Order: sequence, then C-alpha cells, then structure tokens
Amino acid sequence: MSRDPGFGLYPHVSKRGADARGVEVQRKKSKFEAGRVPCQMPNATRCQLPPGSRLRDSLRRIDYLDSFEVPSRTPEQDVVLIYAAAFGHLPKGFKRLLVLRSHLVKPFGIAGVSYADLARSIDIGRNYAVGDRIGRWTLFAKHQDELITGANDRHLDFRVSVFRDARPRIVLSTAVMTHNTLGRAYLATILPLHRFGVAKLLGDASAAGRI
Repeated sequence: MSRDPGFGLYPHVSKRGADARGVEVQRKKSKFEAGRVPCQMPNATRCQLPPGSRLRDSLRRIDYLDSFEVPSRTPEQDVVLIYAAAFGHLPKGFKRLLVLRSHLVKPFGIAGVSYADLARSIDIGRNYAVGDRIGRWTLFAKHQDELITGANDRHLDFRVSVFRDARPRIVLSTAVMTHNTLGRAYLATILPLHRFGVAKLLGDASAAGRI
C-alpha cells in the first residue's frame, strides 16, 4: 500500500511541505532510475530435447531432464567450439558459488570442484576422443552435431549435451540419474541455480557472438 510522501512518513510536515518533499523524492528517484543499468536476463529459452539427440541413451534411466536453446549464427560451427564457447567462460561469481557448493557438500560424499578445476582450459584444437577430459568433465559421446559430457558419482550421474541442429539453433541439455535419497535431495536443492546458470551461460555465449 502506497503512503503519502508527507503525511505517512512525516506527520509533522505541512501539506505544502509534504508536496515539496514529494517532488524532491520523485526527482531523486527519477535520477537514480535514469542512471541505473537494467538487469540483463538470459536470452536462452526452455525447449524440448531435440529428437536427434543421443542424450537419452547416455544413462540407464533419466530422473531429470531439461533443455535450453538459442539461435545459431554459425550453423556449421564445430561442437567442441560450441562447448568451449558456453563452458569456457564462467563468470567469477559462478566460480565462487561452485567452489562454495563443493565445500558444503563434501561431508556428504558428493564430488566438488576447486578453482584449479575451473581454471582448466578447453583445448579447441585437440581431437578429443571418448573417455578424454574436456574441461571439468569426461567426454561420453562425440558426433558431428552433438557432444555429450558428464560425470558419475555414488549419489547421482549426470550428462550434458551440446546439440547443433539445422533450424539453426544450439540446444544445451542436462540429464540426471539419481542413485539414492541424498542424490535426490541434492538434485532438488540445486535445480533453481542449475536452470538459471545453464540459461545464463548459453545466453551469454550467444550475446557475445561466440555461437
């Protein structure tokens, strides 16, 4: 409920003084809003897993699945380049959150990351083979139009797919298979941050012209 700029907050102020104070407050507010930088939301949008993706075959069972897409400016771009464009440019704030999360979940036996892990570069000139480490994760599948990485843990296994199709667009998908109650609880806890983070990484890569 809005309050009168004079009588609600300053009961001792006269009507004329209240009006003057209200104008002053409004001017300050307008100056602040004019100089404020608007918050940029990710331009990646939720979508369905592309029919041509092999992600569903990468796990024995899928307990969680999501996909985000952005238009592709370079339809023939190599999938390793696309992967590096998204995951090779983590904002500092993301890195801090990932390391903090790792410290918090370590007592429960959930694998985490260090700053050294996050600093590991993705060699875009390397000919990666299944089983190689690409950035922080293991390469599970490599095709002309799709790259699938991920990791296995005693609480959950996950896979990440970067898929390029002919629309043209880039689709980033995540699939998770949980193994126990702790894995399910952990997944439920991190999903809001996961969804925002994936959309932001993909959106930032698109906005920067890397994909």
